[in-house]
Formats: sequence, C-alpha cells, structure tokens
Amino acid sequence: MKIGYIVQGTADEAFVAGLARRWCNDAELLRGQFRGRSGLSLRRELKKAITALAMYKSCDAIVVLTDSDKDDWKAVKSREWKKIPQEYQHMTVFGVAENNIECWLSIDRRALAHELSCQPDDIPKDDPSGFIKRKLGIGKRDQLRQEAKSRIEKFIFKVDMKPWIDDSKSFKSFYEDIRGLAQRKQQCSIPNELEN
Repeated sequence: MKIGYIVQGTADEAFVAGLARRWCNDAELLRGQFRGRSGLSLRRELKKAITALAMYKSCDAIVVLTDSDKDDWKAVKSREWKKIPQEYQHMTVFGVAENNIECWLSIDRRALAHELSCQPDDIPKDDPSGFIKRKLGIGKRDQLRQEAKSRIEKFIFKVDMKPWIDDSKSFKSFYEDIRGLAQRKQQCSIPNELEN
C-alpha cells in the first residue's frame, strides 16, 4: 500500500510515520510536496499536492495533517476539506491538531513526560510546542532533527492511544477517519484502540 502524506513540519511528519508503522507497517510512505512550510502554504497548494500524490505517485490513501493554530479545529477541517478535489476525497483523511501537533503529543502528559524525562507538570498546558521541540532537539542540526523524528515515531508506535481518543475530540475524529478509510481499503488493519 502507498500512503501519501502532506504535513507542515518535522514533528508532523514523524507523527504520520509513527502511525503508519503502528497500523500499516508494510506501507510505503510518500511525502507530498508544496512550496513553503506554513499552514497557509499548505492550504494554498493542497489541491496540487493531493493531485500529484494520487495521479503521479499512485497513492492508495492520502493523509493531510495540519494545525488549527488558534482557530477552532472543526472550522479549519470543514473549510480546508472543501479544497480537496472531489475525485480524491474518498481516499483522503484530513487531520487537524488542536493548536499544533505538539498538543496531540501531550494529550497523555504522563506518557510524554516519561518519553522526555521530565515531570508531567513541566509540560506547558496552553502550548507545549516550544518545550517539546527543545526537549527533542527539533530545529537543531540535521542529526538531532533525525533523532527527534525517530523518537516521535517510536513514541507514537508504542503509546496507549485510548487516552488520546478519550481526551481529544480532534484526535478522535482523525482516528475514526483513518480507521474508516482502512476498513474501506482493506489493506491495513487498524485495531479498535479503545479496547486496549
């Protein structure tokens, strides 16, 4: 199975890779390209990037992951979903992290604190992005960035997702959409994480 993905940054890319490793280990991941690194750039070029993944890279499924920043995640998802070409909507999942992907990483503060070797209360509640990036070394030299990506991927692979699904409506929506797509495609078997 070929899974195309469109993300904004290093942590987002590692997040998608961790989910693929967890739920569809044999999948080939193909990154969609767009100019720039901001959410605005991604949204402006979404149609072009999705079309390229579907037509030229023959992806079976496409995952788009973006941040809501300070906006309501449901409003962002609804607005941006309309930019996905109709002919590719059946194979696309659109995830919107509340504020940023680091907020999803910190849904289960105890698990993340264990990973980062800190206390749960050390992780900022409003916006943990800078703290997590510093602790992981994201934004540093290339070698540290690769190590950070690997740590996030491994963390996603092993973390108990039940608290994430229970405690984040945006993550629950993303999980349900991915699980639904997997059931339709019948190429990956995503377990019911609520039963773990």
